[in-house]
Amino acid sequence: MFNSVDTSLTVAQQKTAAATLGQAFSQDPFMSYLFPDSTTRVQQVTKLLLPVIRCSLLYGSVEVAPEGGGALMWISGEHIPLKLSQIVKSGLIWTPFSIGSSPFKRLQAHDTVCEHEIKNKAPDGFAYLWVVGVHPDYKGRGFGKQMIKSALENMRSRGHSACLLRTENPNNVGLYKHLGFKQIHTDTPHASKLPYWLMSQEL
Repeated sequence: MFNSVDTSLTVAQQKTAAATLGQAFSQDPFMSYLFPDSTTRVQQVTKLLLPVIRCSLLYGSVEVAPEGGGALMWISGEHIPLKLSQIVKSGLIWTPFSIGSSPFKRLQAHDTVCEHEIKNKAPDGFAYLWVVGVHPDYKGRGFGKQMIKSALENMRSRGHSACLLRTENPNNVGLYKHLGFKQIHTDTPHASKLPYWLMSQEL
């Protein structure tokens, strides 16, 4: 039912997945912080996440829900933080230009703090669940849950010891706990004033 892919998504499919995630995160607290203008947020999120999909195809995997209803990206923890060569190869190098300097500065201010804590709290051999989202039209069909379960099995089959994820949406914390994740850290970076939660599940 769910398509777990390594490098098999076409450019068109990558763009479709990014557009789906743009809709999925249109009301997300983190994306609202990055892109305060709600009229352009969907397009901006789409631009932000397209290279994230490409990066995950290179250094982890991507899960795609049926009918383009959702997408999930994860990478091996050994690639956190990404090397310059990986940033270039995936296209993430162009992010400041695609989304603009102000959103990129907000992204860096928040992500730098979160990334530091991920590396401090993560066990050896972990995988990082980077993004998971479901298009609003497909909510309530269990796509998010099934994509996460499929990704966890994929991580396990590749020998990863644990899955870590981060969320800025307090409504997601209970959902992840229901799926077997435990909260291992929470903080509110001074620069962003946006709380986040780190969750972990042993594999």
